[in-house]
Amino acid sequence: MVKRVVAGLLVIALSLAVTGCWDQVQIEERGFVIGVAVDFPRNTKAEEQALQEAPDKPVGQNRFLITTQLVIPGGLIASGQSSGSGQNTANEAFLNLVSEGDSMFEVGRELATRSSRTPFYQHLKVTIISEEVARSKDGFANAIDVTLRDPDSRRSSKVYISKGDAKSIMDVKPKTEKLPALYIDSVGKNNDRNARMLPDIRLGDVHQQLLNHFSFAIPRITAEKQEVKLAGAAVFNADNQLVGFLGEEETEGLNFLTGKVRGGVLKTKFNNDLVVLNVQGARKTIKADVRDREHMKFTFNIECEGAIMESFIPIDLLDEKTLQKLESSFAREIERMSKDTISKVHEEMPVDVLRIGRYLKQYHNKLWKQIERDWENGRQLYKKSEITVKAQVFIRNNGGINKTENKTGR
Repeated sequence: MVKRVVAGLLVIALSLAVTGCWDQVQIEERGFVIGVAVDFPRNTKAEEQALQEAPDKPVGQNRFLITTQLVIPGGLIASGQSSGSGQNTANEAFLNLVSEGDSMFEVGRELATRSSRTPFYQHLKVTIISEEVARSKDGFANAIDVTLRDPDSRRSSKVYISKGDAKSIMDVKPKTEKLPALYIDSVGKNNDRNARMLPDIRLGDVHQQLLNHFSFAIPRITAEKQEVKLAGAAVFNADNQLVGFLGEEETEGLNFLTGKVRGGVLKTKFNNDLVVLNVQGARKTIKADVRDREHMKFTFNIECEGAIMESFIPIDLLDEKTLQKLESSFAREIERMSKDTISKVHEEMPVDVLRIGRYLKQYHNKLWKQIERDWENGRQLYKKSEITVKAQVFIRNNGGINKTENKTGR
């Protein structure tokens, strides 16, 4: 009897072991998707044809034009190497498949009718949503809903909003990279070099923003002459709808106000010429006076430190008074950019991408529960509030020299 039980357990254990690869797909049969762009179609021919084929079928409020970028492994082989089949290895390393439909999931499955390889989304690097889709009601949330639900999709993939068509971004052919999506992903990692770039926003971050019902900002991307530029920001209200864009300097001001500056450049005019600071870090604190709900006051205190990297005037950085004047000049530049940003997002739009609502929720939770619905909407307490900025700059390094050389004629 014991032998039979042991034999039965062995059979069960072996059965579990051999079923571990029941759903395996060979790597050469996968279609690796590394980028997705979402637009609205420019014509309705496909929609009219679909309605003619099935006039009673359910349709959504919007139709999407999806550009899916797949990797062509043979195109990744370095020039001059043999592919083993005698084919030219200079071919493109990617393929952009364009499909149209009113369901994102349906469009993804439609690729199976035209691609010999099963689309595989676990290597998805970037998702680009067009300005037109993001401005439409529920367009942005609908465009990423299937990606959030699909267990094969990566929540670490980056999300961008394109100024214009998203498809044009995927059509870029950079000379430094063979795969446009990987090129975009690499450019996005340079935000520690330039404060005019927002920090990466990943799919998981976007999901959290959609659930929090706060205003938020997403990096803006544009394309020109086979290059992309990641600078500026797309601003969304609490209803997850795009309301406008911030320019490059306004985005830099936003990064200072939200404490997201990792690096960058500050220029100031000192004694009628330029001095340039390499920003090495910045942080912000908020002080709030919430006694009058109809006119709350918030003060942003920004501290920044960096090193002098360039100077077009003779300057002695060992002189304490000169150093203090220079630090004050850089501080005024931060205040100027920050005030321009505040003017845009506090008065013109207005949307709380300054994260003041989050601050109130964390540090004045009882008050926040009472005014939450009237913050950006209703009585618009956010717009009625007063926001000021105070900046301090600390020069930690002279850039290797204490005095700059004498200039001709000075």
